[in-house]
Amino acid sequence: MASRFVRTGFALAVAAALGVSGCSGATSVSVVDDPQLEAEFESVLVSGQSRTLGEVAAAAGVESWDRMYYFRVPVLMSELNRVMHTPGVTWRNMPGSDAEGLIVFVSEGQIVRAVADREPPLYLSGFATSDSYVTPDELAGMPRLAVETAVTILVLGF
Repeated sequence: MASRFVRTGFALAVAAALGVSGCSGATSVSVVDDPQLEAEFESVLVSGQSRTLGEVAAAAGVESWDRMYYFRVPVLMSELNRVMHTPGVTWRNMPGSDAEGLIVFVSEGQIVRAVADREPPLYLSGFATSDSYVTPDELAGMPRLAVETAVTILVLGF
């Protein structure tokens, strides 16, 4: 079941606005379409073989990131900023009903790429890292990709 992204997915993606930081005060992020990233996710679904998120992202040309967040749309800017600790950031070109969600790659608190997820739909609760597995999944007969949630371990000293 190849989608239009597998057929056309290896075209170069439009560059995302860079330089947004939760601390330094850059104020906007532009959400873009990234057919190459979508094609890499689609390849996991078509092949039926799990891959790490790091492998998927590298094959799509996404570099220098430490976390990936996923949000179902519609989503409020305030929710994005709360979850990713980016107060005051304005989000432009937010995906609408023609998309499944919003994929955001972050490096050390800075947003490096924000992509509209058109297909296949992803499932992720929280955030993922390069070691997280991307696995074919199904919900109510509809194919999707499950992305393994990263675990943060908090060590308390007494």
